[in-house]
Amino acid sequence: MNREDLAIFPHTPQFQTIYNPTLVHPMSAFVSRSSYKNNQLQRNKLNRFNVEQYYSKRQHDQRHISLPRALQAVKKQQNEQQRRGSHYKEATISIVYPDSKNEDSIVSKIDKVSNLQNNLQGVHMDLVEEKKTNIIDLKKSYTRFKETSKTKTLLNTILRGFQCKQSDFDNDNLIQIMGLQIKASKLQEQQAIRTKAYSLEKERESIKTSSIEKRETTTRSVQKRRESPYSKIKNVSQQNMKINQNFRFSLNDYSNLSRDQLFQTKLLSYHHFLFMVSAQSNFYVVPSNNLIELKFKVGKGNNSLLIKETFKQRWWWTLNQEADNKELNFIWTQIKVPQFMNLQEWSKESVLTRQKSLSTTSTELRRMKKPQSPKSSKKSTRFGKFDDPLQKLMNDQDICELKNIDKSIQDFQKYAEKKEFKIIDNFHKIHNHIERNYHLGNKKAMFHNMKKFYELTKQDLFQHLPITFHVSGVKDKSYLQFLEYYKEKKGNGIWIVKPGEFTNRGNGIIVCQNLNEIHRIVSKRQNHPNGKPFTYLIQKYIEKPFLYNKRKFDIRCYFLITQLNNVIRAYWYEEGYLRTSSEEFDIKDVSNQYVHLTNDAIQKYSEAYGKYENGNKLSFAEFQRYLDKWHNNDHFDFYKDLYPQLKVITLNAIKSVYHKIEPFKKNYNFEIFGLDFMIDEKFKPYLIEINTNPCLELSSPLLGRIIPAMVENAFRLSIDTLVPPPESTAWPPNKKHLLFYDNLLENNRFQLLFDEKDDALELKNLYSNQINDDQIDEMNEEEEEYKSDDD
Repeated sequence: MNREDLAIFPHTPQFQTIYNPTLVHPMSAFVSRSSYKNNQLQRNKLNRFNVEQYYSKRQHDQRHISLPRALQAVKKQQNEQQRRGSHYKEATISIVYPDSKNEDSIVSKIDKVSNLQNNLQGVHMDLVEEKKTNIIDLKKSYTRFKETSKTKTLLNTILRGFQCKQSDFDNDNLIQIMGLQIKASKLQEQQAIRTKAYSLEKERESIKTSSIEKRETTTRSVQKRRESPYSKIKNVSQQNMKINQNFRFSLNDYSNLSRDQLFQTKLLSYHHFLFMVSAQSNFYVVPSNNLIELKFKVGKGNNSLLIKETFKQRWWWTLNQEADNKELNFIWTQIKVPQFMNLQEWSKESVLTRQKSLSTTSTELRRMKKPQSPKSSKKSTRFGKFDDPLQKLMNDQDICELKNIDKSIQDFQKYAEKKEFKIIDNFHKIHNHIERNYHLGNKKAMFHNMKKFYELTKQDLFQHLPITFHVSGVKDKSYLQFLEYYKEKKGNGIWIVKPGEFTNRGNGIIVCQNLNEIHRIVSKRQNHPNGKPFTYLIQKYIEKPFLYNKRKFDIRCYFLITQLNNVIRAYWYEEGYLRTSSEEFDIKDVSNQYVHLTNDAIQKYSEAYGKYENGNKLSFAEFQRYLDKWHNNDHFDFYKDLYPQLKVITLNAIKSVYHKIEPFKKNYNFEIFGLDFMIDEKFKPYLIEINTNPCLELSSPLLGRIIPAMVENAFRLSIDTLVPPPESTAWPPNKKHLLFYDNLLENNRFQLLFDEKDDALELKNLYSNQINDDQIDEMNEEEEEYKSDDD
């Protein structure tokens, strides 16, 4: 028998040595098996053997293993030998296809062998037909394995991929799978993935730009149609994002970088961002090469969970609720902790001023009073328009100089030494409250401080605050002034009485309809637990407030004060929200708190809480859509008409307390303040109060979007500036995913509102000849810390 006869039995020598110790021709296994079956059938017909005789006789016959098992064993042994002898981990796979052309020749040769063996054994002629039937069955079994041309092509492709030669690996370092060539290097694999992602992102950007261009063309074609400022702001911000390339991370710019290179690039950009912020306060903190044990503590309250979640991204900080004040590096509490503040360092260096001629406040007020041209009004009142996001955080004269610095920690340090900045190596303690913050948070202190500032700047305080009288009793001069005003107005209106101390979350506020109710409250002689008498704020109630769907509301905004390296800076947060009441406004029903008080601590107990708005909260954009729909004839524009006034009132409040905070400031503190505004039916805003511990509860999806982003932005401008992320060498591999992967400046929503280096000199001159109000300066801080405002 020739070698070609063994085509259907590959690698059969192994089969011989394992399952048949006698050397037999490879074809004998198949032929003997089939011939033995045919002969046995013939013997049964001739001799009529029974089953028992058949099995008893077969016990003495030579046993042959079946063909399927033999092939399976051969294949198993081949795989084992190839696995042991191969230089690669991958197994060599061989696939044999039955060829229709060779099939007839193979079967004919099988017939020859069968005929020869049958002649030798003297098989009768009647077995020929049965033998042909078996051969036909054999052909059918082969035809089952016959594959189509497409399947053969696919399998051959896979086979070529798995059966790569040694030279392929040595020369090209390629692996072929499914017809694709993939480089074995991880860096090259990442390159291919990023290249593909780059093309996809490029397509998305092209689609986005085309859609923006279409939208702009349609808006230009529509004339005499009043567009909402929010849409204009959105278009402007999108254009600025295209123009500005600072701190921008995208696959387009970094598609060729590996994962480690991308991490180092983003970390360095974040250090650059923190360097530019700290440079505005004349100091620089060099990122550490080694891990320093930093401990922080979060006090109980509505905001504790959010603060802990925000710190999880800052893995270099460790939460320790049991540590002593001396061991802690940062504490977050609802009220100030004097024991911790006494351990802080006092500011010693003098403030470097730029000697600005006019304050921002007076400039803004003059612009509002004088008639402006359309071009100038757009520049001063457009909300959120910045050619460069850096303009939100620093003065224009510093932007060009800082942007030209090379991005490296060595260059940052050289620049700081050149400008004689304070280089901070040893970390100090940080608190989330500033010294003497009660000058803003206490209602009576805020009123007296703003009253003095408006008198010095010759402004009308009650253009920005409701008419207010602070009284300590019926014999107080302020109470007599209130009686005169009340008589002049002939009992006009409803008044609201607020406690001057120990008030938060709307507690102790009473709405009065006549003078007798007010007199009965003020005439009471009560003392606080610390022995001091009660005082009251008698404030004119806004009887005709601007309503939202017939319900009263107020506006909650935020601002941040940082006290870093003896420099006080204040930032206005761009986003806020509206707090709506649960029931329709009715001036006659003054006893119903769910109608008149919008504090969430009160409204959440109403049965209609969340009925109209989720959590009784409303975004600025939703409010503007309401104005466009229901007040279209009045042309009320929140971003153009109301929003700038809120910023001006806030800036006046900050300037009114600067001269009292400045002498007692400690280094490295910050504080987030919450402001509450109301507007009347003429769309005029009034500041109601400022909270030193604003509520940070996420009671609605809107707050879940605004508040965490606000806290994160505040931490970047304060804590991260003082304790920057360590250098890349100190980052564990399992912590690198916690790095901030967003556009730092473009996602920053804080705007610089007050800079001590610009306004300190003017304010000191303004208050140089003034005697401080002893009633406020001698106020015990415990009056505000007895119960802090957490709403």
